[in-house]
Parts: sequence; structure tokens; C-alpha cells
Amino acid sequence: MRPVSQPKEHHMTRNPPGRTPFSTLSRRDLLTIGAVGATALAAPAVIRNLGARPMGQSVKESYDTDVLVIGSGFAGTFAAVEASQKGQRVLMLDKGSVGWSGLSPWASDSRPFDPAIYDREEWMENMSTNCEWINDRGWFDIFMDESLSILDTLDAWGASRCKPFERSRVFRRVLEENGVEIVERVMVTSLLKDAAGRVAGAVGFTFDDTSQDCRAITVTAKATILCTGAGAYKSPGFPNWGQTFDGDAMAYEAGAAITGKEFHDTHGTFSNHSAASYQNWNWAQEVTGAFIMVGAPDRATGGLTIDAALRASASGVARGGGAPGGGTEMPPDMAAMAAAAEKNLAYKGKGFLAREGLTLDFGLPPEGPPPGDGPNKGYQVGGATAGMGVHKSEGVFCADYTCKADGVEGLYAAGDALGSMLCGASYPGRGFSSYGSAIQGRRAARFASEAVAATSTSEVPQSEIDTKIAAMWAPRERQQGYSPDWVTQVLQGTMTPFHILYIKEERRLAGALSSIEYLRKHIVPNLIASSGHELRLAHETANMLLNAEMKLRAGLFRTESRGTHFREDYPARNDDDWHCWVLMRRGTDGAMRMSKHMLPEAWKPDASASYRDTYPRSYPGEDAFRATGQAG
Repeated sequence: MRPVSQPKEHHMTRNPPGRTPFSTLSRRDLLTIGAVGATALAAPAVIRNLGARPMGQSVKESYDTDVLVIGSGFAGTFAAVEASQKGQRVLMLDKGSVGWSGLSPWASDSRPFDPAIYDREEWMENMSTNCEWINDRGWFDIFMDESLSILDTLDAWGASRCKPFERSRVFRRVLEENGVEIVERVMVTSLLKDAAGRVAGAVGFTFDDTSQDCRAITVTAKATILCTGAGAYKSPGFPNWGQTFDGDAMAYEAGAAITGKEFHDTHGTFSNHSAASYQNWNWAQEVTGAFIMVGAPDRATGGLTIDAALRASASGVARGGGAPGGGTEMPPDMAAMAAAAEKNLAYKGKGFLAREGLTLDFGLPPEGPPPGDGPNKGYQVGGATAGMGVHKSEGVFCADYTCKADGVEGLYAAGDALGSMLCGASYPGRGFSSYGSAIQGRRAARFASEAVAATSTSEVPQSEIDTKIAAMWAPRERQQGYSPDWVTQVLQGTMTPFHILYIKEERRLAGALSSIEYLRKHIVPNLIASSGHELRLAHETANMLLNAEMKLRAGLFRTESRGTHFREDYPARNDDDWHCWVLMRRGTDGAMRMSKHMLPEAWKPDASASYRDTYPRSYPGEDAFRATGQAG
């Protein structure tokens, strides 16, 4: 069991969400939206829904299964295959298509821990230092125990002999071979509960049917595993187009605790074509899986070196599937990489996540790539993943290592939908996300399968299904209201400025929170949709707004700086008060309740070490703030 201490609960008041008729919105109400800005308010927001139509007679499809898996990336595929091999009937729903949703198509690095090559204690120490001592050491132990088997499984499937985008065909084949039923292009909107309050399935809709508009999809299940990925505010420059925090929103509304929202991803993009995510990330699609095994970062630069960490030396080619095209000889450049990797093994265990030269930046220097090194992408700029959290840190909280949502029976999560805190306050290097997702998906399925075996069939009340479907169709039936496109633009304008998302301060966060609260209270209940695609956007917008409130409240709540969470007014770490995870849960009154989950004393840094040795990254103003004695 994950070490648990008594949570310190706090209550942050706000008006619970509710519908406000347009006629009651006064000019004074509108003027209270502090951070939205005059331009956004001047836009013609309230419009007629010319495509409004009653949805009560729409086609309904119902499914019954043992294990419902929502999402088909690394976590979802491993979860579905494992549950099927445990003898369960498995249904998979996905908003996109197998292997193409979220970030799975772009996963191009492996991170296996091989005890024959690396030193376990050094990995743990360096991981804790880089993740600023609030990463979950239990999950990292599990990662080191199981990551090499993930490498072997992917290799056995054939995933190491194709480009990342081609992996979708591998995943689909494996799922079909294991008897998993797949239903794609479905936007899942709510979780269902049985009479005992146990999560027992989900409802959603198909959004691109041309002949009959949308179909309602209802699934009843004995266990549900969320593998829905993370989310972002649809910023350009990073390939996370369809991720909108859907799983977090559904779990939160079902009563689950959410964690990790104060920490933000820091991927960048390139100045010359900042919104062209494929061009900026196509390097991930130009290599075969056999040669993308990531081993130890170089100690001098802090950057990653290609290390055929399959076992050692060029023998890794055989485990990785050989040369591109199925041959057994490596191209000269790949042979050179393997030779360099073999040489690197002489430095057994050293260099992994080295502390020297650490920086939150990554990639090329500001002057851009050297001449002749491919197309000039320009210099690196930030903001490519605005709103996205740290991989393996934000999402559904679990109090132990079963992947079960804390306090909610029947619900599990894995991958970027699980707030496992594998990586804590910052992301330490490529490969942890895909392999962590696979490990957690497989683990969630094991424990879910055990629960299913002990669960008798339970009935979901028809009133529960009808209520959830009615809420799902509401924007489609509404005669007038707000376009989800417009609301998303206001959301982006509120949340993505760097002085809100990355450089935080109490007054600015409070101002943004006021705007987000207004949007959630007055605008979300009046979103409209004239088609299936707009209906999907409406629900995604609502999910992003809920997530925005979580991020702002978590940012206000944690009055210290740590990892990618920087408070300008509290620019130092405070282990006395904040060696913890921040949790948020929906109260019975609709208010968002904040609490601390304090971590074991044994996970704290060495008290005899200097502050700067413990925290090698420094923040602006940190030393002066510490000198005042306010840092705790």
C-alpha cells in the first residue's frame, strides 16, 4: 500500500455550477470577468443554434462487458490485452482510433531499466533529485521492476520493427487477436454508477455519423479503466490535438480525487514554424523502433544519448528487431550509434539524469541548428504544451499501487490519466511516459480483473442512464447560447499567458480564477452545438474549463516553488509544509475541496545536505527570499 497520512483538508468556496437564464445576466455581471479582456467580451457571444434538434429519438446502442477500457494508446492497449488474457470480456472505447489518439503516435523513446547495466540506487537518487523529492518511489520501484518486460513485449508484438505512426496497426492487430471489442470515434462524456455508488460503465456518443447525426452509446461494466491521456488548451506546436482532460473531468464528477495540477509540461516548439507540430516533431517518425532505445543522459550536457540499452552493445539489434526492412545488418550510422552505446556502457549506471548542468530547457540552443543540419527551424520558443501537466504526475489519484481511484469503487486509471506521481514535479527524460503508461495499464487490468471476479452483476438504474444521456445531448437541443469555439478562445486567452501558467502570483491567479469560475457557472450551462462535431467540442470545452479551475486552485494552494511550479511570491522550496501532493475533490455542495497528502519522512531529501545540493535548480529571487526566513 502507498504510505498514507491523514489528509489536511481545506475548503475553497465558490458558487456551485448552475444554469443562469440569459435575461438575468446584468451589465454588472459581465464586467466582473476580470481576466477575460475587453476584446473577448466585445465578441458576439450569444447566438442562435440553427441546428438545434430534439435528440430523444436518436439511435441508442448498448453494450455489456466485464472490463471497459476508455482510450487506446499505450496504457489502453496494455490494459485491454491484459484483461482479456485474464479471461475477461473487454470493450475498448476511443475518441479517435487505435494507436492514433493523444500522444501515442509520437512515442519514440524507450526507457527500460536493466539491472545488468544500471545501478538501481543511483537511478532512484537521481530520479528523486530531478523530480524534486515528491515523486512516488513506490511507483518508480515498480517501473524499474517491469520496464524491461515492456520492452520485450513490444518487441514480441513487432512494435520495435516499425515507425511510431505505424504502431497503430500493431496495436490493432494485437487487440483483435486477443478478442477485444473496439468501438472508435466515440466521445465519452460521463461515468455511470449502480445503486451502490460503484462505477459501472459510461455513456457517450458517436460524433461523425452523416446519416443519423449522432448515436448514444451506453456501456455497463463491472470495472472501468480510464486510459484517456492528459490534456492541453489546444496550443500549437505539440501533437496533443485531441487531449482535453476528459478522463479527469469524468472521474472528478464521479467523486475521485485529482492530483498534480500545479505542475506544467515545458515542451517547446521552434520559431520559424511554431504551429507546425508535424514538421517540428517529425524526427520521431523517421526512425525505427530498433534504434530509439534511450539510455543514460550525457552527464556533461544533461541531454539524452542513444544507448542500445536492450542488453549491451550491438546484441541489442537482435532484441530490437534488426535493421530497417527486416535485415540483420545495421546501416553505418546506426552501427556507429551502437558502438558509441557499447562504449557508454563502460560508465555503468553513471550519468542517468545527471544533476550537473541541469536545465528546464531542452533541444537546440537559441541560435538554432548548425548549418547543413536539415531545415532551419529557428530558435526554440515555449508554450507548445500550454495546459499540459507533467507526464505521469497529473490525473486520478490512487492511494496505493492498484491504479484504483481513491474512494471510488469500480474505477481505475492508467497512463497520463493516472496521477501516479512517477515523475513528481518535473519530467526527467524521454521514455518514462510510454513505458510508464504500459506498466500502469497492465497493472490496472490485473487488479480490475481480480475485482471483477469478486463482483456480482449490478444493475445501473435507468434513471441514471437517462439523466446522463439528457445532459450529454443538452447543447445539441439548446436553442441559443454560446459557441464552444468562442468559449475555448476565451479560455486560451485567460490561461495560456506565461504570467498565469508558468510565472505565478496570487493576484494574477485569483483574477484568472474569477474568469474561469464565471465561465463555468454562466457559460458552460448554455453551450450550444449544431452538429455532432460541435457537440464533442462543447463537452471538451467544459472539461478544459474544469481543468483550468483545478490548475488555478492548485497553483494558489501550493505556496512554494517546486519543479515546474514557480510562485513569484514564494520562490523557494518548503519541505516542512509542502513535501506533499495536492489533492482536489468535488464536495457534496459542488465546491472544489483542496487537501494535502503528506509524504513519508523517508522520502525527504538528506537533511544534512546543503539546500543547493538538494535543489540544484534555482529560481529568480530564491536566495533573497530564503534569507528573509520565509521559506519554512
